[in-house]
This record gives sequence, structure tokens and C-alpha cells, in this order.
Amino acid sequence: MKKISKLFLLLLMATLLLSACKGTVPVPENMPTKASEEEIEEPIEEETIEPVIELEPNAQSAEDIFALTRTSTDPLTTDDDRMACTPSEPIFAPLTAELRAQYQIPTLPEITEEDHVMGSEDAIMTVIFYTDFQCPYCALFASESHKLYEAFPDEVRLVYRPLPLSFHNLAPLAAQAAEAAGAQGKFWEMHDHIFGAQQEWGSLTDDGFTEWLNDAAEEIGLDVKQFSDDLVSKAIVDKIAEETELQLSLGINATPSLFINDYPWQSSWSFETLSSVIDVMKAEAELKYECPPFVIDPEKTYIATMETEKGKMVFELFPNVAPLAVNSFVYLSQTGFYDGVTFHRVLEDFMAQGGDPTGSGMSGAGYTYAEETHPELLFDQPYLLAVAKTNAPSSSGSQFFITFEPAEWLNGGYTIMGRLIEGKDVLKSITLRDPSAQPAPDFEGDKIIKITIEEK
Repeated sequence: MKKISKLFLLLLMATLLLSACKGTVPVPENMPTKASEEEIEEPIEEETIEPVIELEPNAQSAEDIFALTRTSTDPLTTDDDRMACTPSEPIFAPLTAELRAQYQIPTLPEITEEDHVMGSEDAIMTVIFYTDFQCPYCALFASESHKLYEAFPDEVRLVYRPLPLSFHNLAPLAAQAAEAAGAQGKFWEMHDHIFGAQQEWGSLTDDGFTEWLNDAAEEIGLDVKQFSDDLVSKAIVDKIAEETELQLSLGINATPSLFINDYPWQSSWSFETLSSVIDVMKAEAELKYECPPFVIDPEKTYIATMETEKGKMVFELFPNVAPLAVNSFVYLSQTGFYDGVTFHRVLEDFMAQGGDPTGSGMSGAGYTYAEETHPELLFDQPYLLAVAKTNAPSSSGSQFFITFEPAEWLNGGYTIMGRLIEGKDVLKSITLRDPSAQPAPDFEGDKIIKITIEEK
């Protein structure tokens, strides 16, 4: 995958989109989704809960499934005996000139002492934000960004840049006020004060707002006379005007416009989402970004026992049909990758999804591999163990899901790598969790304690 493609996938997986002062960006779903009412012809009756699962009336027997063979003729391993896969890259890998040109990503001015910066240059996340003090969404971002900085003072660096929009008549004066306060070492205090009282001053006249700003300067402990002079000084007026012209020349014309580690961030900038991104960046720092060894024999039988907070589930794996998926699952289980990982997405009458060490749904094991679908192995029965993926081909990875009901609309798109043979009651007891409504860290899913693999 190209470096930038992973970022775009990440943006698509964001669970919340906040509108900006210019336009919105739709966020399509790229995880296993529930069927529409048109796709479900008849309601599915509730079944009796039993500790050991019996095959559904139309379910294939183990003999039938293990008689199937893999449909792809692509090799399973590379020359160095590792699993055939594609190593991933960090979500914010350095941008090349080629990628900037291909995706029309502007090259931003370097961060200098002329910028107003909060946080260390060693932070793993640098957020350059272009903002308008009269934009209501910018006020929301100001609040969210401060929460982020307070929670991650060592990981986050905030860089302010002014972009007063032409239809906000008081925005240039507000930007000048923040700059004038900065001349006395209190930029962020004025920044927060102006945004915090946006509704109070937003309908004032120019003269009324100037008076309000002078009162604000006194409140935050500035030399009011110096502030009043600097507010309309040629140096500051010209600086705001020149920076605004520069931003527009770069194609940055909406507020708030965010760039995270030089990448344009067009999805949610909520505290919860950006916190999850930081967790992903931390997790990625521990990844090797290489294909795992091939540790299974497709001719053998593999049983996976998953111990969870809610009890034990036992799965029969299908290495004959999905050797790549089974190898990845077995290897990650044996190395402890899944220990402590949560079920981050659990939707009623659909499926329970896990396998992301950050619990956000944005991360994985540092590699992806090809899907392994089979025309005779379908989502026509409940309790199947399958591999989650994005809309892109060959994007299967460490994330998996277990279906509660038949889900035939997923046929041909997702790899089925096993099925639950014991612990249906445990599966049904997993706590429901919709990450779009219950973002971490407010609510975390039930944890997997350990997955043990038995080879026969």
C-alpha cells in the first residue's frame, strides 16, 4: 500500500465527524456493517442458549468444511519462509514530494519562533491548526485541543496559525488581539479568553469589540496601553494579513483546518478520536512492520481457546480454506498479541469485533494480507470467526469478528477462518459497544485475557 493510503483508511474509520466553517466531509463505513432492512428478508428467531453449540440445521459439517481447499494459487510464503503479506507503515509516515504532488498536499511553512506553540518539539503528534476566532467550530476545537494537551502534555504539540475568513467581520481584529497579547507573553491566555466568550462578543460592532478586547487584556493581566497600541499597529495588522494571504495561497480556506504531522486531517478532531490516534501512534512505535513467520501446517487441525472477562470460547479454525488468516491468528495468539485486547465494536444481532491493541478500531499488527473467500463457505450460519478489513483489497489483518446471526451480505468480501464450537453463552454475554456512541476511554469493551492454540 502507498504511504498515504493508510492515513486515508484511518480517516474513514473515524467514528465522529464535526463540521467546519466551510463544508463537511462524509465518512463512509469501512468495517463489517449490518444489513439494511431490504437485505434481511425474514426476522431471525431467538435461539435457546446452551453451553455447547450444536450445528445449525443447514450448517456444513466439519467433514464438509475440511474437504474444501483454498481457492487462490498465490504462494503462502515468501523466499525467507515468512507468510505472504504486505508490511504496513505508520499512519503518519514521512511525506514524499511525489505523494504531496499526487494528493495535492501543500507544503506548510516550517515551524519557527514566530509561531505560537504549546508543547515540545519532541512530541509524537504535532497539530498545526488554522483557525478563525469567530468560527464556532474553531471554538469547539480550541476546547478539544486543550483537553488533548492536558491529557497528553508530553505527546502533543499545538501550533496556531491565523486564518480569519472574509465573512467574519471581527475575526481579523480578534487575531490581532491574540498576537498583541503574545507580544507580552500571554498569547494562549488571550486565545482561550476570546474563544471562551465567543457568543458574548460575536455581535458587537468594531468599536464595541475593541473595547471588549481592552477589558479582556486587563482581565488577563496585560499592560493595557501597550496592548491597545499593538492591537492596531502596522506590524501586527500586516502580519495577520500576510499570513492569511499565505494560507489561502496554499489552498487552506476552511476553518478549523488541521494538519497532523504534515498530513491534512479531514475527519473528527474530538478529544476522544485524537486520543485514540495517539494510542495508535504509541502502539505503532512497538511494531516491527514485517510479515510473520509461517507457523501452521494447513493439513493439521487447530483449536483456539479464547479466555475472556466473560468466560471461555472455543473455536475450530479452517487452515485448509484460509491458511493466511489462520496463520496470522495463530501466530498473534501464540506471541500474546491479543492478551488484554478488548472487543471494541459489538453490535446487537450482528457481531463482536476485536483484535486491535489500542481498542480504537484504527490499529493492527503491522501487516495486511489477501482475503481468502470460498464460494462454499458462507455467512449462512451464526457464530463464524472472520477477519475484519477495510474497503481496500488485501487489507485483512489482526482484527477479527464473531457473528451472532447469519450475515449473508458479507459473502465474498470477508475471510471466514473458523467457527465457535463452545461458549455461545459467553459470546452473547459480551457487552454491546458502538464506538461511535461510546468512544474510548469513556467506555472500554470486554477484554480478552488469553488465546491458547491447540494443534492436532
